[in-house]
Amino acid sequence: MLGDTLKEEIQTAYSRLLDEKGYRARHCQKTMIAEIARTLGDEASDQHICVVEAGTGTGKTVAYAVAAIPIARQLKKKVVIATATVALQEQIVYQDLPDIRKHSGLEFSFTLAKGRRRYVCLSRLDLALQEGNSMNHTLSFFDEARPGESRDDPVIFDAMVTSLGKGEWDGERDSWPEELEGATWGRVSTDHAQCTQRRCSHYENCYFYRAREDVHRVDVIVTNQDLVLSDLMMGGGAVLPDPEDTIYIFDEGHHLPEKAGNHFSHVLSLYGTRSWLQQMSTSLNLAAADVPGFTHIIGNLDDLVDQASDRLDDAAAILQALQPEAEPMDDGWLYRYPNGILGEDIAHCSASLANSFERLDRLVDQLLPVIESTIEDTPVAAREPLEHWLSVVGAMSDRLSAAWGLWQNYASTEMAPPYARWVRFNAMSQMEGMEMQLASHPVSVSDELHERLWSRCAGAVLTSATISVARDFSSFQIKSGIDGNQQFASLPSPFRFQEQATLCIPAMESDPGDADAHTAELAELIPQLAREERGTLVLFTSWRQMLRVYDDMDSTIKDQVLMQGDLAKMEILIRHKQAIDAGEPSTIFGLASFAEGVDLPGDYCRHVVIAKIPFAVPDDPVDATRSEWIEARGGNAFYEVMLPGAVLRVVQAAGRLLRTEADSGKVTILDRRVVTRRYGHVILNSLPPFARDIH
Repeated sequence: MLGDTLKEEIQTAYSRLLDEKGYRARHCQKTMIAEIARTLGDEASDQHICVVEAGTGTGKTVAYAVAAIPIARQLKKKVVIATATVALQEQIVYQDLPDIRKHSGLEFSFTLAKGRRRYVCLSRLDLALQEGNSMNHTLSFFDEARPGESRDDPVIFDAMVTSLGKGEWDGERDSWPEELEGATWGRVSTDHAQCTQRRCSHYENCYFYRAREDVHRVDVIVTNQDLVLSDLMMGGGAVLPDPEDTIYIFDEGHHLPEKAGNHFSHVLSLYGTRSWLQQMSTSLNLAAADVPGFTHIIGNLDDLVDQASDRLDDAAAILQALQPEAEPMDDGWLYRYPNGILGEDIAHCSASLANSFERLDRLVDQLLPVIESTIEDTPVAAREPLEHWLSVVGAMSDRLSAAWGLWQNYASTEMAPPYARWVRFNAMSQMEGMEMQLASHPVSVSDELHERLWSRCAGAVLTSATISVARDFSSFQIKSGIDGNQQFASLPSPFRFQEQATLCIPAMESDPGDADAHTAELAELIPQLAREERGTLVLFTSWRQMLRVYDDMDSTIKDQVLMQGDLAKMEILIRHKQAIDAGEPSTIFGLASFAEGVDLPGDYCRHVVIAKIPFAVPDDPVDATRSEWIEARGGNAFYEVMLPGAVLRVVQAAGRLLRTEADSGKVTILDRRVVTRRYGHVILNSLPPFARDIH
């Protein structure tokens, strides 16, 4: 039970913040503070997870910070705030937390935690500056993010060294003054597999490890959900504090199950793997000249590589026979195994491949301690080649483990819950005629999240504007693995929806079931709607329809349209705001990425147009397999998977309209199925209580 002293500290901090900022208390915000405090503050209770759905304008960051930070300090725990987007992460670090600390009277320290890939690696930077260095080329082969060298790279790398030397740059990619190409940055960054840690001659000056020291000194760590999941995959406590010592706050928490699925999945490119296996053999034989201890370990390496390569060829022959049954895609063909169940031929071959890659992985793992001991016995000035090989072997081990994981997964014909499994045939590749990419993705991550996170953490808060379906959290409980006995709350928004906005469903002659007729009608209606307000956001579900509508529209309206794909997202938003500020009309055409995380208050967005109910793509292999699994268990995939997902996406899209209590406008849905189909009422009832204009 929450003690009186702690309760008073939270109440005092909140009251002081409101007084100093000149704000008035919001009922939804007060309720959110109370729900979180009750859940986290009662150590004797089995409830330690609080899921709070709270709309825009609630002030969620203030609520969870004011409630969680005092409790964490009393329990001697750390607070980890994990977001899904960089924009929210930066807002919390550079605006929200400094403001809360300044005005609430709460004393706490905080920092921003990023993965290794966001920091320059000084060892890699040195290697990158050595033009024509063969070791650098060998190392880059084991990292797909490094396809080649730009002519501008040497100039950029020289500038980096100069800026670091003058103390003008902190080594973070995000603070470099110019946009960096992924391939350029990839040459001077590293990951956990290739980092040599304390054995690196640059360890004392490493920017990542300097930042990591801050992580363990502060009270609050702000990071992204992917870093939390990566840390959990490594057992927890590898980069962030141990889960047992952490209260997690997942802002934009509805993204967590999907992100977790990506972390627990497997991907392998068949011929790409065959190529780097051959390169691995060449590299390790070369490395034996610098590390004499290698010779007796790699004696049968070439035989193991040849054996694995032959088995990869066997797999290729089996998989190639599936191509005639594959569905055409924009960049090739895709074959999905129904119900995720593999044929005996590929399962048997995969078992052999799993054995081959396990033996290779064990061999390479024997090399790591040999290099480490050799480094210890070598003068610092002569360690560079050894540090290089330590990175190379680390990268090899990482890739071998990943390939072993994929083949182990494919060796099991059936799994419960199942994995979605598919093969993508890429006609664009010139290797061996056609690349084949194998993938495996769990249809449910609930057990993994429960085991790695919910059963271990000191406490957790998940919050978002869109978690439930009409205040029903059952779909999210199933996806996230959070026990239904935990605390769930859906809070009312502070907005006056009926006064501020109108939901419009116009009369239409077409239905999205007839794609051509619907697209043609959109091309007629959208220009009319765009002329009604200066700031309009039009959201599509597919590139094809968006491009066709744009091409078919009256040319007089095209000049005011900023379309995704023509410019970077941030540039579109900047130009849109500039046009509105200048008194000119501007309309944004966007897809799913514009339906969430886009903040266009006031005149910047007075009208949101939703072209079509955003159901998941029917040929998505994960959703298709998940649907089969649900149906096989007697469920209804449409109502359990397809509809809840569409509802959340519609609510997110509609949420682009009202960003402040002073905003107003309307949301138009150009899909009559919300009123003609039986499931339409679920969507309408999930939307905020706008005034309605339905024809």
